[in-house]
Amino acid sequence: MKSLFISLVCLFIFLSTSFSQDNFKVIKVNGSILLRAKNVSLQTGTIFSEKEDLLFRTEDATAAVINSQKGRLILTANNHDLSKIQANYLPAMYNVSTRGGSLSNIVDLQNHFSGKYVVLDKHKIVMDTEAFPMDEDHFFYLQYVYKGEEIPKKLGYSGDTLIIDKKDLYSVDGQPIPRPDNTSIKLFYLNGNKTKVQISEFNLIFPDTKQLKDEVKIILDTMKNLPPKDQVGEVTAYIYDQYGKIQRDNLVAWMKVNLGFQIK
Repeated sequence: MKSLFISLVCLFIFLSTSFSQDNFKVIKVNGSILLRAKNVSLQTGTIFSEKEDLLFRTEDATAAVINSQKGRLILTANNHDLSKIQANYLPAMYNVSTRGGSLSNIVDLQNHFSGKYVVLDKHKIVMDTEAFPMDEDHFFYLQYVYKGEEIPKKLGYSGDTLIIDKKDLYSVDGQPIPRPDNTSIKLFYLNGNKTKVQISEFNLIFPDTKQLKDEVKIILDTMKNLPPKDQVGEVTAYIYDQYGKIQRDNLVAWMKVNLGFQIK
């Protein structure tokens, strides 16, 4: 009986330590950061106390961490004393990517396809087909550089929906390629008289979706008491901080398929 009591006490202490409000869970690490006393590297899923000392192996190393009570924050070499940082670090975002409705003019397209633009394997964007018809003679295409050569790739579509598919985009002569020379990419529209118009140039980001799934799961598990729309806001803000802007509808669809996430 005494042995059982001791075991239960130990289990209680373990659970209390693991899920303490003073503990943080690592979402993502860029660079190398150690728990100094334990000489253990931070990685996705690591749980540590706010009292633990962190050793940044490089000045530009960062860690995205989260706490259910205090929220999410980015630790840097100049800002990592968790006992001194006040609560509510990084706000959630609800309209980071694009406004609702279809894209109906050049300015809409330029604003939409700008900066770091995140696509999760396959991406769908509703277009105004009166302004931008899509058929065999009217279509959008992207152009990137691979091994020093400019590669144009026609984008697929279905009705009024433009589709960016990583598998189709990153292939040359029918063979998949690992990645272009860089993330810079140009968007063009070809109209019926074969006149091409360059819309914009931006950085197309395809995150490692297996890794991203683990990162998003940590956020959802930690913030499970929030309403679903607020959870989406937290995830959107995280992706915006770590990767680039993302369209909400595509993110929610990806979360539903990969994480069983539901939102009305």
